[in-house]
Amino acid sequence: MALAFMVGVFFMPQNVSAANIYNGVDVYEYSNITDYQALRNAGVSVIIQKASEGNNYNDKLLYYRASTAPKYGFKIGYYHFASNNGQPVTQAQHFLSRIKGLQNDTVLWLDIEQPYIGKHWTRSEAISFTNQFINYVQSQGYKIGIYANTSFYYENLQGNIPNVPLWMASYGKQPDQYPERVSWQYTGTGYVAGIAGYADKDYFNDTIFGDYLPAPNTSTNSTSVDNEIKQIQHNLNRVMNFGLVEDGIQGSQTTQAITEFQKIEGLITDGIAGTKTVSALNEILSFPLCKYGNRGYTTRYLQYRYQIGIDGIFGNQTRQATMTYQRSNGLMEDEIVGQNTWNALFR
Repeated sequence: MALAFMVGVFFMPQNVSAANIYNGVDVYEYSNITDYQALRNAGVSVIIQKASEGNNYNDKLLYYRASTAPKYGFKIGYYHFASNNGQPVTQAQHFLSRIKGLQNDTVLWLDIEQPYIGKHWTRSEAISFTNQFINYVQSQGYKIGIYANTSFYYENLQGNIPNVPLWMASYGKQPDQYPERVSWQYTGTGYVAGIAGYADKDYFNDTIFGDYLPAPNTSTNSTSVDNEIKQIQHNLNRVMNFGLVEDGIQGSQTTQAITEFQKIEGLITDGIAGTKTVSALNEILSFPLCKYGNRGYTTRYLQYRYQIGIDGIFGNQTRQATMTYQRSNGLMEDEIVGQNTWNALFR
């Protein structure tokens, strides 16, 4: 993805409504800008230039356009194209090393989408990568937004990443909450004076300048995601007695609670309630019959409750701990965690 913006209104990002719209296009090294003045006369006022991709790929026209565009009155910003290699921090470091010292008028952008070539993203991979990339960039003092097509965003990221500017590609259909909270790439095959061949064309709002962050999405799509988070909060409270506010918003306390639960269950501690984390919660709350020889999430949870070593194996130590717990709660010492023992554990 490459982006350059066409703006049909006087450019003044300070203290303006988020509903102000700026026309734009996006560019990378294979975008053929033939006449910067013609592009500016056509209403383009912001160019977002690709800077990097993956761990080490550099856009060949980055520095040329970074120095040339402002001479014609353009505002300029930069984006990084994500590769699914499991190294978000390395990629973020590469990105920041490329744009360091350059004039930068918009938030930085992470472009994450399913690649034509290369490893496709799973939901958990996309969530984990995006969060780690955002966190690192923000830790270095930069503001950052996300570019994705609508299907990728709603299926993978919505409700699972921080509240950052959003820019969505949707050809032929207006995205939810455009124009107030979402910027819109509406075609990848547009034409504009000053660019030979196709151009990505966009409608941007003021979130691209970093002074306004989108409120949580209240569309139908977001409701289901909020309910999922609320259910996770509820289940964590039942299993771990965390005392979380069950508001459907994943704030720092919810993230910390997820991380603590993941640590107990031997999962990746990324603070994201992905498939394995949800499966672990659901397995425990199904109150399965547990006995000698069992392995898995529920056994680890029992060991945590018994305050013994956690290895996920229902062996002699766990069997003895079960009997001790049953005895102290007036239950039959049958060495098996059945309904009566579960009732005591969740009393």
